[in-house]
Amino acid sequence: MTTPEFTPALNRIKRDRWMRTAKVHRPTRPTLLVLTTYPLVDPKHGGQIRAKNLVEKFRRHGWQVEAIAFVDEDSNEFKGPKDKVFRKRDELYNSFYGEHILFINDLQISKYVLKDDVFEDFINSVPNNLDAIHVEQPWLWPLATAYRSKVNNRCVLIYGSQNIEGNLKIDILKSLTGQQYSRSFEKIYREIDDLEKRASREADIVSAVSSSDLDTIRKWAADAELILAPNGVEPLSPRDEDLKKWADKLGDLRFLLYAASAHPPNFTNFSELLGGSLGCFPPSTKLVVVGSVTEHIYHQCNQGPFSSVNLSRLELLFQVSNEDLAAIKSLCHGFFLPIPFGGGTNLKTAEALQSGKFVVGTKEAFRGFENYAMLPGVHVASNPKELHGAVRYVMGTNRAPERDKRIANELGWENCFERLFQSVDSAIKEKRSDYLG
Repeated sequence: MTTPEFTPALNRIKRDRWMRTAKVHRPTRPTLLVLTTYPLVDPKHGGQIRAKNLVEKFRRHGWQVEAIAFVDEDSNEFKGPKDKVFRKRDELYNSFYGEHILFINDLQISKYVLKDDVFEDFINSVPNNLDAIHVEQPWLWPLATAYRSKVNNRCVLIYGSQNIEGNLKIDILKSLTGQQYSRSFEKIYREIDDLEKRASREADIVSAVSSSDLDTIRKWAADAELILAPNGVEPLSPRDEDLKKWADKLGDLRFLLYAASAHPPNFTNFSELLGGSLGCFPPSTKLVVVGSVTEHIYHQCNQGPFSSVNLSRLELLFQVSNEDLAAIKSLCHGFFLPIPFGGGTNLKTAEALQSGKFVVGTKEAFRGFENYAMLPGVHVASNPKELHGAVRYVMGTNRAPERDKRIANELGWENCFERLFQSVDSAIKEKRSDYLG
């Protein structure tokens, strides 16, 4: 996919206006634009939380940071003042080589944003003379390169990889639709793979969340500046009133917490991972489920011969506020991480490790956190039998694990983004030095 030339619809007056932005005096504070396919106003899922903390990291260092998201028109999420809504009825968005395919919104957005009117609206929304654009995941990469090519060739471009997206997308499609779109799997994979490789090669700086992802990207772009920027966590700081509210609601219940979004790897094969049964939870304990994953977990546990046992061991809380979630995390006995597949790393794992509480999870849940798997109170299972044994042990143990408190600092967002910030800051200083010189 190449950046298109200006078409007749983008007349000379518009082009001249855009090109003049490169001549505007640069502000004292560096300017960064963060592009995502989800709004950051009220972050819920891992991608939103990561991007929001990236924005805050640069702002703490005095940068002027803008965030723009391209969002489905039917999204009920709170949107920022500059977020863009795209039309689902748009032919380009809805048609993948003549076939309507679900769950590839993000891939289709990469084409939608290069339409003349969409690009023009984008240009009119961004600050003059951006110092840098950070693209979180590859979907909006064509937009960033079009800006640098047509508007401001001094802009530093950063590609923030969260997963190796091609394989993950096919796994998701298979888990949700079976073989319904099997004829298009190869085309979908190829387009995503090409987009990821393009972003890795064209970016001035590439960040990834795990060493294994970095190794993959290094094969694509051997000369790229690669930065490990793992997923992190904010320290828990629940309010007293929220702690009291949830302590009253939950009483003296001993529970493991599973808080997750409805991202398919968070619920696919949940029942199989547990051998179909939550009987490993003693009758006086429960698995508390929070977030948009709740409905999916309920449906899986309400099937099969152990459905009555399963439902008796579940406490389903659905969506709660961030303040309520902080209180529930503080009150839990430990964290449950039943992740069967996926890419990148999981914020849930960082949160669980930082908490100092028990952690029970699958091997896949610890991608990128392998160095923490042997910590006290951490139990990694490879099959249902091991998972059941770990749950029984943890739920029968009264004393909390003792872990080095320095781990909390290691896993904090401030530390996780430090190398990335320093790299971008150095690149901007070098560009400004050339500009002023």
